[in-house]
Amino acid sequence: MKLKRFAAVLVTGLLITSLTACGGGKGSSSGTQASGDGNTQAASNAGSEDYDFYIFNGKGESADALQKAADAYKAATGTKAKVFSLGSGTDSTELLRAEMNSDHMPTIFTVQNAQNLVEWVEGGFAMDLTQATDENFKKMAGDVPQNFYLTRDGSTNYGIPYNIEGYGYIADKNMLAALFGEDKVEDFIASYKTATYAEFEAMVLAIDDYIKNGTAADITLSGKTFTLLADKSEKAAKLKGVFSVAGAEKWTYGDHLINIAIDAVFKNSLDVANATKDQIEAGRGAWEAYAKLLDLKTSHAATARGPELINASTNGYDAAVATFANGEAVFIKQGNWCYTNITKANPEIGSTLTFLPIKLDVTQEDIKADGLTVDHLNSSIPVFVPMYYCINAKATDKEKAAAEAFLAWLNTTEEGLKFVVEDMAFIPYNADPEVTSAGYSLGDDILSYVKEGQTITDAYAGLPSGWATNVFGLQMLENYVNTEKWPDTAYSDIADFIINSWEEAAGLQ
Repeated sequence: MKLKRFAAVLVTGLLITSLTACGGGKGSSSGTQASGDGNTQAASNAGSEDYDFYIFNGKGESADALQKAADAYKAATGTKAKVFSLGSGTDSTELLRAEMNSDHMPTIFTVQNAQNLVEWVEGGFAMDLTQATDENFKKMAGDVPQNFYLTRDGSTNYGIPYNIEGYGYIADKNMLAALFGEDKVEDFIASYKTATYAEFEAMVLAIDDYIKNGTAADITLSGKTFTLLADKSEKAAKLKGVFSVAGAEKWTYGDHLINIAIDAVFKNSLDVANATKDQIEAGRGAWEAYAKLLDLKTSHAATARGPELINASTNGYDAAVATFANGEAVFIKQGNWCYTNITKANPEIGSTLTFLPIKLDVTQEDIKADGLTVDHLNSSIPVFVPMYYCINAKATDKEKAAAEAFLAWLNTTEEGLKFVVEDMAFIPYNADPEVTSAGYSLGDDILSYVKEGQTITDAYAGLPSGWATNVFGLQMLENYVNTEKWPDTAYSDIADFIINSWEEAAGLQ
C-alpha cells in the first residue's frame, strides 16, 4: 500500500543525488479560497469563530485537500485551523503582505523560493526552524535534505517543503496512439527522450502539417522512424495545434520555460542568486536558444500567435488546461500540480498522461553549468521543491507550537500523508523513488525520472525577485507572443533584453 511506503520514511541517497545532480485571532475554521484578484477581506474576515492557528496557503491546487486535512486534524486533536487559499496560478505576495501587517497574522505562510524569502527574513517573520519547540517537528525539520532547504546562505533552513514537483511537456498516450499507432507509443516516448533538438523541431513541424493539411509524413527520433497515420482518426481530427499555451500568463514564459536555459548556465538557484555580470553575459547562447524555442512553441499553438493568444478568457491557465484535456493540442508545458485540473476537465485521460523533456537548441559550448551535458539537459525534466511552509516568528508561542504539531502530523503520519498523497496528489519531499508509487500517472513519471537520474533543477528560483514574471515575462507577452511575425533580430534582441534587464534587476549595472 503506497501510504505505508510513504509513512515508513524515506529519503535515500538516490533521491538526494538525483535532484542535486542535475497569528491567531478571529476567523473561520472553514477554508476560504480567493479568486485571481483576491482581496484582504477574503482572507481576514472569513468568519467569526475562534481558531488556534491560521494557515495562509499560496498553492491553490491544494486548497480543498488542505482544508480537508485541517478538518481531520481538528477531529483527531481538537486543534482548529483557519485555512485560506489563493486560486491556482495567483500571485499571493501582496495579499500576504497585507495579512502580515494586520492584527491577525498567519501562523503558517507560504514562501516560494530563496528570493521571496528575503523580505520575510529581513522583516523578522520567517522562523529559523532550529528554533522550533515541538519534538516531532524538530526531528522532521532536521531530516530535510540540505539541497531542499529554503535558505539564503546554504545552511539555515526556514521552510518545510510542500512536496517535490516536476514539469515538462505533458502528453496523452492515447493521443500519441491516434497519431502514430497504439503499438508505437512506448517506443515513441523512449525515442523522444533521447532525441536531439533538431529532431524535436522537425517533429513539431510535421505534426503541425498533419493537423492543418493531413500530411502523413515520417518523423525521426533518436534515429528511429515513426509515421503519422494516413487515415486520420476522429481523435486526431480534433487537434487545433501542437501545443496548448497559457498565453495570458506571464509566468509561463518567465519562470518554467526560461528555467531550461538558466539550468544550462547555472548549477542551482544559489548560483543564480549570486550571478556575476560576466556569467549572465556568457549565457547568451542559451538565451538565444530560449527565444528560438519560444518562437517554435507559440507559432505552433492551438491559438494563433497574436492578441487572442494573450487573452485571459481564451488562453489563461484554466483555458489552456481545458484545450489540452479536450484533445485540441498534443502537448502542454505543465507540471504534475496540474493533474487534478486536467482530470477535472477530462477524467478519461488521467491514467494515460506522461511527461516528455523540454528540449533546447544549445551546443556544449553554450553549457556553462559544471558537469552538465547537452544530452542530459535535453533528456531530463526539472524536479524541485515548489513552495515551502514557513512558521511566523511573530506568532505567539502557543500558535507556533500548534502550527509545528500540525505540519509534523501532515508530513510524517500515515493519516496526514494520506491527504498529501491522495487528496493533494503531491509527491512527498521525503519519498524514496525506489519503493514509492505516487498513485497517479504524472507523479509516477516524475519518480521514474528521479530514479533514472534524469533531472535538472529550478535554477530560475534564484532570479531577482519579480524579474522573471513582471519584467521578462511581461516583455515576452506584450512584444512577442502578442505579435504574429517576429523580426529577424528577435532571438538576439530577446537575449539582449535578458542580459540587460537581469543585470539591472540584480544591481549589476
